[in-house]
Amino acid sequence: MLYETNPTKEGTMPFVEVFTREKLSDEIRAKLAEELSNTIMTVELGGPTESAKMLDWMWFHTMPADSWAVGGRFDDIYVKERKMAHARIIAPQGLMNTELKSRVVKEVARVLKAALGVGSEEDDTGIWTMCIEIDDGQWAVGAKIPTLFQLLDSLGGNVSEQRRAEMSARYPQKR
Repeated sequence: MLYETNPTKEGTMPFVEVFTREKLSDEIRAKLAEELSNTIMTVELGGPTESAKMLDWMWFHTMPADSWAVGGRFDDIYVKERKMAHARIIAPQGLMNTELKSRVVKEVARVLKAALGVGSEEDDTGIWTMCIEIDDGQWAVGAKIPTLFQLLDSLGGNVSEQRRAEMSARYPQKR
């Protein structure tokens, strides 16, 4: 268990953007959205919850082949028949520790590979996943710019003192 108290109230979901070179069918996007959502919630909260699903946003972008330059070229010379995808996990700074970020990056890559049909023996170097942290004061909810703790509190969070101390160590409040 990642949290000592109620995990539903302990976190806020990061956003996920998925970029692919080829258009995904509605069926694959729906399956990928559900699996990525469940993966993120499992890493962050120990499992999906209905209240966390209300905060779980995901965007899918198709960037056609003529928008991807690989090796400085827009043709397939360096693509070499690889599946091309990029997932960007965007979260407030300090929300996840190093272990959670590593875990979420690895798990999201695994889900992307499976959805795109990249087998374990295939070249998976066209699949990139990264976690981006947004600094304090550089993200807003509506017109308000909350600190991480204000955001957690406004969501009804009952964050344990241990978890707050861990977040504070990684996320010094600038305001």
